[in-house]
Amino acid sequence: MTARARGRSAPSSSRGASGRIGAALIAHLPFWLLAAFLTLVFATGGSSFGNVPQLVVLRPVAVLLAGYGLATLRRDHWQAYRTVFMMAIAIVALTAIHLVPLPPMLWHLLPGRDLAQAIDAAAGLQDAWRPLSLTPSRTINALFALAIPVATLVLAAQLGSRDRIRILYVLLALSAVSALIGLLQAAGLPISLFHTLSTADTIEAAGLFANQNHQAALLACAIPMLAVAARTVEKGRRAAQRIVKPLATAAGLVLVIQLIVTGSRAGLVLGTIAIAFTLFYGLAQSDRLDRMPPRMRLGIRAALVVGIAGAAALVTTLAARGLALQRLETVTADLRPRLWASILPILPDYQPLGSGIGSYVEVYRAHEPLALLRATYSNHAHNDYLEVLLTAGLPGLLLLVAAVVLVGRVLWRHRQGQAIDTVLARLGGTIIVIIACASVTDYPLRTPLLASVFVLAALWCAKPEGAERRSGG
Repeated sequence: MTARARGRSAPSSSRGASGRIGAALIAHLPFWLLAAFLTLVFATGGSSFGNVPQLVVLRPVAVLLAGYGLATLRRDHWQAYRTVFMMAIAIVALTAIHLVPLPPMLWHLLPGRDLAQAIDAAAGLQDAWRPLSLTPSRTINALFALAIPVATLVLAAQLGSRDRIRILYVLLALSAVSALIGLLQAAGLPISLFHTLSTADTIEAAGLFANQNHQAALLACAIPMLAVAARTVEKGRRAAQRIVKPLATAAGLVLVIQLIVTGSRAGLVLGTIAIAFTLFYGLAQSDRLDRMPPRMRLGIRAALVVGIAGAAALVTTLAARGLALQRLETVTADLRPRLWASILPILPDYQPLGSGIGSYVEVYRAHEPLALLRATYSNHAHNDYLEVLLTAGLPGLLLLVAAVVLVGRVLWRHRQGQAIDTVLARLGGTIIVIIACASVTDYPLRTPLLASVFVLAALWCAKPEGAERRSGG
């Protein structure tokens, strides 16, 4: 071949390589968009408040990506995750329905509107059309907040089989960043994305969140994610397996220790649940353990749970003075049980349709007992089940019951099996259980960050059997 010929072939080869790269990027475009979006969500979505400045960037991006995802969604995507899409549509529709104006005669028949009717009468607005929600502005905020999980859903539903695993790695890496920031905060560095820290005494190990309990929920979810990520190493790569598994075990121990360092009492419970599911539910792979008789395997896993939890508690108590353990001693002084007791009597007043999604603050303020008045206000019920029943009524309760039934079915159907989709289904169910338990004493799904994690877990639960492996599958 002459020099001139070689000179002509080089650009052709370069164009061919760039073309292949471009084709690969297009084929995996949903993955790259989702990875970039999750990075933005982790950087800006750690607060449950609807007035943080970061939402000025996050929500418009979420709306644009949701629009793109809906425009590129295909029938096979819908069929593979039909149940998840139907639940998402029901949640969005219920929120939107709370904003539909109702005629005065119908609105006045709704329970729990006595105070609003008295105000209307005093202002001469008896004939005004009003939506079901008592606070439409907060319901609009709740509707826009759904753009983040919807964007996550429509992008993640288009992932192929390989990208379903790769997005797990992305999620785990972003969780590690939050864990690292939490460690720096625990060491005394005044790092925070959501408020100004004036003194070292006010620092909480909240990571990328505004609330340390939400950080604890993410760290607990990272434990089973780490176990599944370690087992996805190809069986033919023995050298990689020998390195990855010990590293994953060490990282898991660090997560357990940091759960206690956060000072979150709920984190202790969530960490125990995460370890129990990881070991008993077969998320952590051990060829030697799998070959043992069932009873022996169960006993060893139980011993591991007790041993790891005990060792982590001992090390953390000595190194960090057992902050979470000290806080457990003051559990009786917690206002949450008294808050729940004050919410229960007012629940029947707003049934069956609720007071309006997002209306908790104003509704509770109208009924708040004098004994619970503080300089601060109650922004949430610190029990999402009570808050959903109060604000969304029986329709919201029915959606919760449907979700429990669906997740329970997934956990039972996929309790065995070593195929990666089956393991991902178990992982998704485990993450949902952890977040559901965290919702008993907090409101983790009110943060865009954990809402996105929850959506990914729901899609892993769906396990698209028989669906075409898309985008590089």
